[in-house]
Amino acid sequence: MTPIPFEPNYIPLLHGAGGGYDELIIFGGIGALLLVLGFLSWKASKDKEHRRKTRKARRKR
Repeated sequence: MTPIPFEPNYIPLLHGAGGGYDELIIFGGIGALLLVLGFLSWKASKDKEHRRKTRKARRKR
């Protein structure tokens, strides 16, 4: 197994797996993670709002 040569202007990501595709894989993964976390945050805030409304409705009785 030969080591990947180090070039100052080119730092291989993912062990040099695919040239320009390395960045696409990494940034795509980060983007997907942000989407999932955003969805989970939205869902939690929606559930919190629902709990707040039901609690408020029970107090008015």
